[in-house]
Amino acid sequence: MSTAPSPLTPQPSAPSATRVVVVPVYNERATVRGVLEQIEAAGFASILVVDDGSTDGSAEVLDAWVADRTSARVIHLPENRGKSAALRAAWDALGSDLDRGALDAATLVINLDADGQHDLAYLDALIARMDETGADAMIARRDFSYHGWYKRLGNIVMTALGSLFAGARMHDIESGYRIIRLGALVHAQEYYRGRRYSECVEFAVVSQRLGYHVDNDFVVQVPVLRTNTRLKDAASHVLLMALAWYRVICWRDVPRPQRSRLGAGLAALVLLAFAGYLGIVLFHTVYLGNDSAQSYGHVWFIEQSLRAGHGIPLRMPNLDGGRAFTFPYGLIPWLPAALLRPILGDWAVTASMVVGAIVLFVGVSRWLPKTASPIVVAVILLNWQLWNAILQFQLPTIWALALAALAAAEFNRGRPRLGAALAVAALVAHPLMGGLGLALTLLAQFEGTRRLPLRRMVWLVGAALLASPAIWVFLQLPSIEQVGLWGFVTPAQITLQRTSMLWWPWALTRAIPFVRRWHVPILLIGVALLARNFNGSNPQNARWTSRPRFPDFVAAGPVQPDARYRALTMSNQEDGMVQLMQAGAVLAQDFFDESVERRSFGGTDEYRCFLARKGATDVLVQAEWLRRGTTNEVSALDALVAEGNATLAFRGTAGTLHYAIRPVPVDMCVGASK
Repeated sequence: MSTAPSPLTPQPSAPSATRVVVVPVYNERATVRGVLEQIEAAGFASILVVDDGSTDGSAEVLDAWVADRTSARVIHLPENRGKSAALRAAWDALGSDLDRGALDAATLVINLDADGQHDLAYLDALIARMDETGADAMIARRDFSYHGWYKRLGNIVMTALGSLFAGARMHDIESGYRIIRLGALVHAQEYYRGRRYSECVEFAVVSQRLGYHVDNDFVVQVPVLRTNTRLKDAASHVLLMALAWYRVICWRDVPRPQRSRLGAGLAALVLLAFAGYLGIVLFHTVYLGNDSAQSYGHVWFIEQSLRAGHGIPLRMPNLDGGRAFTFPYGLIPWLPAALLRPILGDWAVTASMVVGAIVLFVGVSRWLPKTASPIVVAVILLNWQLWNAILQFQLPTIWALALAALAAAEFNRGRPRLGAALAVAALVAHPLMGGLGLALTLLAQFEGTRRLPLRRMVWLVGAALLASPAIWVFLQLPSIEQVGLWGFVTPAQITLQRTSMLWWPWALTRAIPFVRRWHVPILLIGVALLARNFNGSNPQNARWTSRPRFPDFVAAGPVQPDARYRALTMSNQEDGMVQLMQAGAVLAQDFFDESVERRSFGGTDEYRCFLARKGATDVLVQAEWLRRGTTNEVSALDALVAEGNATLAFRGTAGTLHYAIRPVPVDMCVGASK
């Protein structure tokens, strides 16, 4: 904190540039002439006064005062428009002077109020400090010791919020005692609008977001105790600071002819829609999607195992007859979520999805700094596959791609050790998606530099070796064998869709001039398509909540620890499988579709052999499956009952059916097709 000189002994300094004093006036007839004469006596002859529609005779006083002064002038506004509008009129006039060469960009514009609350004795010291620090603006920091707690608290809160929007720490963002270089002032004026007294806080935010150096350390005493700011003005100022921040980050790299309110509004709509959607996700304790039960089930098991002091075993005894891996992938984020589960419950898994989406955007913006603009981010968010990944709850995929982007960012910044560590994290989150993400960022580096990044490749090989246990486990999954039967098209399509969360932003960096020029039609079309896709999507997660899927069966307590249950649930209601595990059931299937194998059967022998191959001794049918299931498996079960090869052991009040299956003869399924 700088120490202020005594107001009685100001230290003059040599002027470093032309100086213009701007004084907004509204009904200050009693004080304005004295203030203007003090300014003139202090050596500041160039004075611009703005009469903001005064009705007390101030206008006549001002006209009389400037009549004999060639370097002073008055701008009269026809009606009272507020301090911000009055200052804008002054800035417009000075901007015109700058354009015609009467003033230059280094001209110091000194803002003073007409009520005498700004002590002129500080001006020379403020200007001297401005020269010393090379600041583009000096905002005097007022000593609030004379004010009550309400005013001091309000200023602290407003300054803290303003510092957040400005991206730099400030001490008194509302101070109107300011000196600004004209070039910075005119540039900043492009981005703020001003309402009542908001011009001060908006300028502080805008100027610093534009990269100008603002000094707010010099402390001054305020001789006049006066404030016109009300609580509703403070709320308005917070909103206007946020809008000023948004305008700057939206348009600072965009030529003025290409800026549009519609474009900014559409971008804000997309950003708010995505933020709102993440909020909807957080609203669910268990968020249902086709892949969500995998995460909730594994996190539950890991947390229970740690709580019991068993450590983390390689396999899960309750899943796929004990053959399922605890971490087929997903060490990150499942382990952190499991550690938080005792506190947050299942919501820890839900929150990890939202955090993963945020980390993904942080990673992309650090990896591709050109995308850090609301317009570009909004176009990135038009990618339906990003929304769909959250709808489907592809939690490990989101984290793997996020960590891959962060790894690339650290490599680009010359920090290979941290980059390699993040690459290991990406691979253990999801070996396939993490590996593809790292390969994609490697390709982007080669495309940008036209040089093969050999050093990075060596670090990535080391990362792959460290992550090799996770990669090995991943390769043991039944889905890997199934993928080999799909041919080329389906795996390529899935890979293209999921990795679009990285390659789409990368592609946009090569088309930013086009995006800036045509952002309005791009956003209009993109928003329409996004709304159509979301409305017609499956699943409609926002409307779903987790509920007991086998409540009657679990409540009746017939779960047998030595049984192996095949559970027939809809794919978006696999939370029922988790509930069975939590009730002590051992499932004869994993959560993967390739393990569940929801399909129809040609006959009872084929079905019995299928159950034998799965190791299933019992079949549980969810009530919803009876209404919506699309296979003939229940018919096959009823046929087994009719043959005497199965028993309908339970029919619950909630509609659950429990079939106990008769063991298959040893030689019946020898050589049978899978």
